[in-house]
Amino acid sequence: MNMRAVVVHEPGGPEVLRLQEVPDPEPKRDHDLVTVKYAGVNFADVRMREDNYVAPVSFPFIPGRELVGTTQDGRRIAALTDNGAYAEKALAQRGLAWEIPDEITDEQACALLLAGQSAWHLLHTTLAIREGETVLIPAAAGGLGSIAVQLAKRHGAKVIAMARGPIAVATARTYGPDAVLDTSSTDDLAERIMDAAGGRVDAALEMMGGKMFTATVEALAPRGRMALFGCTPGDGIPQGSLIYGSKTISGFWLPDYYSNRYALRNSMNALFSITAIGALKTPDTFTYPMDTEWRVHAAHESIAGLPGKALLEPAGFYNDAAVWGWHG
Repeated sequence: MNMRAVVVHEPGGPEVLRLQEVPDPEPKRDHDLVTVKYAGVNFADVRMREDNYVAPVSFPFIPGRELVGTTQDGRRIAALTDNGAYAEKALAQRGLAWEIPDEITDEQACALLLAGQSAWHLLHTTLAIREGETVLIPAAAGGLGSIAVQLAKRHGAKVIAMARGPIAVATARTYGPDAVLDTSSTDDLAERIMDAAGGRVDAALEMMGGKMFTATVEALAPRGRMALFGCTPGDGIPQGSLIYGSKTISGFWLPDYYSNRYALRNSMNALFSITAIGALKTPDTFTYPMDTEWRVHAAHESIAGLPGKALLEPAGFYNDAAVWGWHG
């Protein structure tokens, strides 16, 4: 049997995302065959498409590292994958798949996978934030950032959020940070962070690189901690700023947690639970039907400035609401 999937044969821009017929996935031990309802679109997919990912990329491949769908025995699951979610069917490893509670929508579940799990472990495992600390969070209108803001606030932290442009700033404010900074300009950013934070940043997330990275290091308090994630290259490590102040930078890559199924199971259950009771608002989702290549291209092109979460719908069909509408 054949299915429709997006295949990348060589690195490049969105135009290398090709919609084609491929064989159904072959059965694999400890995996379930899933009919995909939604595949999340993430910066990791873009970096892999460009062959600029943190890990080596083998071509050709089917992108997509998270999905929501239905197993052959009728269970509705959310799953993390190595790749392969941009397809009508995909294999989900049982240790990285979770049944979705009735109170959680498919859109919410997809938003909680890579973004939710990463936000949880960046804050609670890597940085081990404590009540009363001040935490700096970039890209706070996006999938990971918006969830991180809420998790940090829920843990009793003071949260300084950053977002680029007036729409993203307004969106970030809806998630409840103590302050939001517009990073359209990075001029005097370290000073602006310090002013908003009341002079002290204890812990920070960083994914942007360049001047954002430098400003974040400068704003950290003595013995402050930074968790570095994503794949944007920086301009070098400001060694003096780290040594003077005894500051710490830790790297984070969610797949390093895939072998620890209990850590991911516990965090996924916690994310489901607080979402179900309304204590965590997932970002708005924007759905792109996977019916033509240009709509797949549009999904990749959109995520840099999208105040929310982009989803591909393999079985979707085009209508204005599907592309331009959203699910809150």
